[in-house]
Amino acid sequence: MWDYYKKTFLAVQLFSAVVSTMVYRASHSLAPAAVFLLSMEASAFLGAMWASRLRRKMQSRTSCLIN
Repeated sequence: MWDYYKKTFLAVQLFSAVVSTMVYRASHSLAPAAVFLLSMEASAFLGAMWASRLRRKMQSRTSCLIN
């Protein structure tokens, strides 16, 4: 999981920062921007976990087909 998360870390952080900044500038309130930031961070982490699980399943399936 950490390999996938490390690959996408910078892009996810930059995108989260840009979106949160845009929300803050539109609402002039920190609370909605914080909600957007935290939800995007949690989604990125859960997505990395899911991608890792799918990769393991695909690798085990292909190793079964080779043998």
